Amino acid sequence: MKGLSIVLLSKKNIVLVSMVLFLIASCRKDEAIPDGKIEFAMLDSVNKLRSAGCNCGNDIMPPVQALIWNSPLAKAAEAHAKDMYTRKYFEHMSPEGTSALQRAIAAGYQGTTVLENIGKGYINIGSVMLAWKASESHCKAMMDAASTDMGAYSYNGYWVQEFGK
Repeated sequence: MKGLSIVLLSKKNIVLVSMVLFLIASCRKDEAIPDGKIEFAMLDSVNKLRSAGCNCGNDIMPPVQALIWNSPLAKAAEAHAKDMYTRKYFEHMSPEGTSALQRAIAAGYQGTTVLENIGKGYINIGSVMLAWKASESHCKAMMDAASTDMGAYSYNGYWVQEFGK
């Protein structure tokens, strides 16, 4: 019969086809997450990195304790992401010279130290996390053993992570 074909699959071939279909479905790119809606996914990504340990540049970073979500740090991250987008700058210090720690304290954070990662132009957590992990200083901020708290925010392609202790 022209135009028709029948494929006979053995059990072995069915398993192989099922595995290929599973891999294709599970290897799709990360989907973009709406602005600001990154809390659990970002915390989970950072904590997975921290629990596994990694290399930051030439330094071997052993596994460290998980971070907990901190709302004041998230508010500081949100304010900074929106400020950078609105005023078209990309720096850790605001144009007025406000630091990450000063922004966190203004948002109600009670800690004494804040480390900050910023990123611009990434569409999802996976891509910004890969970039931060590839940068020695950003990677070390995510792996800082003294940090206990985390807040993060994404706004129109601007990403901010705040780590506190």
